[in-house]
Amino acid sequence: MMIVQSIYRILIDLPDAKNRMKILKILLAKENLESDFRFDELANVTEGYSGSDLKVLCLSPALLFLSSL
Repeated sequence: MMIVQSIYRILIDLPDAKNRMKILKILLAKENLESDFRFDELANVTEGYSGSDLKVLCLSPALLFLSSL
């Protein structure tokens, strides 16, 4: 008996600046940021980033800090 497995891909557009800003606010919600932190500027310079890319971007500084201990 032969089992055929189908692989499907769902293509999702990358988030625009408005949605990147929303994603960043969620990812950084528990972080101690400066009161004047500019989410809009960060969202604008991350054009072409996926939600997963933004998550890595937010985690990288913490991981670098921990590796320096």
